[in-house]
Amino acid sequence: MVVDMHAYNLLVTFHHNQKGHAEQEVRERMKDLGAYVEKLDLCDVEGVFLAQVGGMARVLVSQLKRMCQEDPSQFLYTHHWVPIEIWVPSKIEELRSTAIELGRGIGENETWMMHLHKRHFEEHHDELIVQLTDPLNRGQVDLEDPDKILAVEILGKNSGLSLLNRHELLDVNKVRVASGSGKI
Repeated sequence: MVVDMHAYNLLVTFHHNQKGHAEQEVRERMKDLGAYVEKLDLCDVEGVFLAQVGGMARVLVSQLKRMCQEDPSQFLYTHHWVPIEIWVPSKIEELRSTAIELGRGIGENETWMMHLHKRHFEEHHDELIVQLTDPLNRGQVDLEDPDKILAVEILGKNSGLSLLNRHELLDVNKVRVASGSGKI
C-alpha cells in the first residue's frame, strides 16, 4: 500500500492483467529516453502505477508522446501517462481550490479541457466536472485540441493534479487511433 503520494511525479495506467508487461514497458520507455525510474510502485487502485522518474515528468511524457506518434507499437501495455504536479486529499473543497489555483495558468486566449479519471470516489462524474470547472473563468473550452489540459487523477483518498500543455499528456489509444493503428 502506497503511503506517501508526494514522492511520485508520474501516474501510468495499464490493464490490470498486464502488470508485468506494463512494468517492463514503463522501464524500457524511460531507458529509451535516457531517463531512469527511481521508484515504480503499484497503487492500491488496480491498474495504476505511481512512478518517481528522474527529470521533469512533463518533459519525459512529451518525448514519450512523440515516440508513440512515430511508433505506436512501442506502447502495447500502458494506456495513460500523466505527470503529477501536486497531490491533495480527495475532498471536493481541496480538489476545487487546487483546480482554481492551477487554472490560473490558463491564459485568457488559450483553449483548455479537463482530463478527469476517478477511481474509488463516490461523487458522480458529471457533477464533479461541473464543481471543478465552473470556477475556472478562463480561456475557452476545447475538448478536441486544447492548448492546456487540467489533469485530475482521483485515486480513492488521494488525487494528483497538473496543468499541462497538450503534448505533456499521453493517451496511448488517442495517439494510436490518430495514427491509424487502432485501439489496444
